[in-house]
Amino acid sequence: GGGTRFYPAAQDACKLARGTPASHTPVIIFMSDGCANDAPNAAGEFSRLNNEVHTKTANHLELHVIAFGDGTDRAQLQQIAGTLRVGRVHASSNTAELASVFVDIATNQSVSFLLETEVAKKISEAVSDKLSLEYLGS
Repeated sequence: GGGTRFYPAAQDACKLARGTPASHTPVIIFMSDGCANDAPNAAGEFSRLNNEVHTKTANHLELHVIAFGDGTDRAQLQQIAGTLRVGRVHASSNTAELASVFVDIATNQSVSFLLETEVAKKISEAVSDKLSLEYLGS
């Protein structure tokens, strides 16, 4: 715990999203289980990217911010999501809820149900494995 930094993750996500072809609108999923002191910087980075996307495609960047667990500062995550027209905060306290959040996000994008389920399942398994290792390693 205590190592959360939003801004570097936002920069990396935006760098990847900038490679999205003009025929597509990027969707970013930003997830945290903590809080950080650089939420305004991360929000600014996503806002700059949204301006670029809107200029290029006339669409807005879609940003899904996921709060995972009980130690998350949801106000900071809301600050990040709130800078965008299509920004939304989701909350999940366990892997089942997290899987449901991913399915909801994918469903809103008209992705096939099978793909949604498999992606959610893989992410849920990875998060579960990581949490198990952290708890066993304590």
